[in-house]
Amino acid sequence: MFRTGMSWGERVVYWLVIFGLLVLLFLYRRATLPVAIFVNGNPVAWVSNQRLAHRAIELAREELRKQYGSDADFAETVEVGSLPIASGESLISPFEAAKILLARVSPVKWSWLIKLNDKVVAAVKSKEEAEQTLEMVKAHFTPTNAILVKPPYFKEKVDVQRGKFAATKIVTNAETVARRLIGGLEPQQYHVVKAGEVAIRIARRYGLTLQQLQQLNPNRDLDRLNIGDKLLIKRGRPLVTVVCVYQVVKQEPLPFKVERRFEPRLPGGALVTQRRGKEGLKEVTYEITAENLLEVQRKVVRERILREPVTEILLVGGGLR
Repeated sequence: MFRTGMSWGERVVYWLVIFGLLVLLFLYRRATLPVAIFVNGNPVAWVSNQRLAHRAIELAREELRKQYGSDADFAETVEVGSLPIASGESLISPFEAAKILLARVSPVKWSWLIKLNDKVVAAVKSKEEAEQTLEMVKAHFTPTNAILVKPPYFKEKVDVQRGKFAATKIVTNAETVARRLIGGLEPQQYHVVKAGEVAIRIARRYGLTLQQLQQLNPNRDLDRLNIGDKLLIKRGRPLVTVVCVYQVVKQEPLPFKVERRFEPRLPGGALVTQRRGKEGLKEVTYEITAENLLEVQRKVVRERILREPVTEILLVGGGLR
């Protein structure tokens, strides 16, 4: 209760004193509370003061870096703050708190991330390894000895960026990552040619036509298979799509024309070949667009006649029989 006749100024001082005492009580209470170590907002261990809490975090980080390297860190957010001890818990040493903390966190490291449509699909140690990985994937889906119109490229959005990634999942070998991108959800299947095998029998064995087997192996002469040759018999489901635009030059026959000439000296209805026709020969350059070696478009970009065809001449009789 206020004293009768207390002035306005005295009342203000009175309440300020009360407020100050409450603040001091709060600070005292806070200073005497144990300190908890939080992982993503959840308390995991309690020590007696802030200094010991930070010491526990330092010990955990040191152990993490012994195992995974000097740039390793916690994937989770680790903080400290005053908090009453939870039921069943007790104050422990920084060393014990560090062990508990290590069991609750995951190690991450700086690495180079390979992203597919903004989603991380792999992580390697260096930018060079990441770029090497992508070049290996492109090379795998580029036809051998092809005349490239433009460098192969990915149909999807593929990026290489520096970022933190789970230390236990960083791959140290570019070839391993390349195989993962190529194999994807379902790896490709191959048949190794054995003695006495021919293309048509291999195709039938896997439920394919000879034409389908040729489409799967566009740069392979199926009439000249050797023991040990690898034939693709089933396409996989790679994580990426490599688009390759290249040219193929082929020689194709030119059909000859047939010219019929009326000959009154021949009996009616008679046909006599005066000159046999001969096929010509042309060189055709095709521009082919392929996705993961599967042809999706073909167009003629150039033709050149190597040998003109010879017209066949037939004499048609028009006289009396």
